[in-house]
Amino acid sequence: MMMMTDRLPKWTLTTLTTAAILWLTLAPHPLPEVDMPLFPHADKVVHALMMGGLLWAWALDIMRCHRAWIRPPHRLLQATIAVILFGGAIELAQLAMNAGRGAEWLDFAADAAGAVVAMLTLRLLPAAR
Repeated sequence: MMMMTDRLPKWTLTTLTTAAILWLTLAPHPLPEVDMPLFPHADKVVHALMMGGLLWAWALDIMRCHRAWIRPPHRLLQATIAVILFGGAIELAQLAMNAGRGAEWLDFAADAAGAVVAMLTLRLLPAAR
């Protein structure tokens, strides 16, 4: 059965997700100001979701391009490490750019946690075994 995403060029999901993450994390004011109260450290949840989403996009692109799930398991671990390093690079870029975005170790920890949770979730899927 052909999925709608099968018509997209290779690596589209990963590219779009990466571009969105770069915009949201590096642009000085990526979204309009909204006066909506959030729970404490809500931005850490957003960081975790962004990096977890990036790993899921990568996994889906692998599946679409190679018509197979992520095998062997060390490939998923390699992708997880790459996503974690990407999160760290963003924090370093925020520090270097000095454009009003703050680099935080807790953001990096949230990035790593999101990637690890996504990896573990992907490993639990029946197709990944």
